[in-house]
Amino acid sequence: MRSARTKVAESRPAGFTLVELLVVLTIIAILVALLIPAVQMARETARRLQCSNNLKQLGLGILSYEQSHRVFPPAYCRQPAHNMLAFILPYVEQQAVFERYHFDRDWSAAENQAARQTHLSIFVCPSAPGGRRCVTDYATCEEFWSTAKSMLLATGQVTPRSEWENLFRAARLPEFPNSRPTRVADVTDGLSNTLMLFEDAGRPEEYRGGRRTGRTDVTGALWADDEVEIWVHDVCDTMRVINCNNNNEIYSFHPAGCNFLFGDGAVRFLGQNIHTETFVSLFTRAAGDVIRPY
Repeated sequence: MRSARTKVAESRPAGFTLVELLVVLTIIAILVALLIPAVQMARETARRLQCSNNLKQLGLGILSYEQSHRVFPPAYCRQPAHNMLAFILPYVEQQAVFERYHFDRDWSAAENQAARQTHLSIFVCPSAPGGRRCVTDYATCEEFWSTAKSMLLATGQVTPRSEWENLFRAARLPEFPNSRPTRVADVTDGLSNTLMLFEDAGRPEEYRGGRRTGRTDVTGALWADDEVEIWVHDVCDTMRVINCNNNNEIYSFHPAGCNFLFGDGAVRFLGQNIHTETFVSLFTRAAGDVIRPY
């Protein structure tokens, strides 16, 4: 004869009770909440590594150009107008695009339409917003603008120095007929101590602090445009020159910093709060300044 306890157990319906189901769902929600940031962090780590690899390949291309021509490519030139990236195309495995590119015409000329409308993923940071075609997230940065210099000097963030120019120089400028590209001998601070390429990601949309501003006309977005190169104009938080905005400034979509290509081909991630004196010392090619640890 079956006991009363057995009869009660058999009469209970199969499956979870509402309380048990809520407990299980709560546990799953907690696990998902814990896993999502880890997955996002892993994805960003992979994207940052790919960005670093892009810069490393561009660095090898620039150094190969220098070995062939005994001079670095110009940051940009006018009459006709071109950007540095066009000059290194054959050195970054883009010979086919290079052969379609007419250097005796401006980059925007009809003869260069086929070449400039070629999307080149090596010029794009995978952490930057997608959906943009034929753009570059990497740029030369020629110099500190006078307003930025004045602010940093006035607040004591940096000490005075003899010059504020970066590695690359422009060539063939009507206003400076004697302008010429940089030679290795001009980089007296040392290639390993001088920044070469910078991130300015997300153009032509404007971003400030990781958010869109609504502007979609930021210049220099297209990789062939002679206006790709940037200057340091803005200072935020009285001392920071990294990740203020991407309107022709140093800016990335990596958390808390940017990837930088150095003159010797090395790529390093520098935090956005790096001491400004240290950053300026790394920025200049021939200031004779002493670089602090970073």
